[in-house]
Amino acid sequence: MVVVNQHHETALVVRRDGKVVVLVRLSEGKLACERVDEIVFRDTWREIPYPLPETLERFLEHGRIHGATQEALKGLTRLQERDRAVIASLF
Repeated sequence: MVVVNQHHETALVVRRDGKVVVLVRLSEGKLACERVDEIVFRDTWREIPYPLPETLERFLEHGRIHGATQEALKGLTRLQERDRAVIASLF
């Protein structure tokens, strides 16, 4: 899921369990995961209709250039694999 906050910062949700949301925010420097309480997440972030594959590629490219924590890289990679599997199942 691609989301944006009131400061126009873009993030990708890499995990959500109903209590905690784990997201990777696109910001200067190294990418890292952030944990946000579900209620705070719903108040602060909103989903936007950006295409997930292109947004994922943008985040991964940023990570290749500026670095990313293992957790962020793993979350983004899993999200990319899940997205590819869903698209492949359509055909």
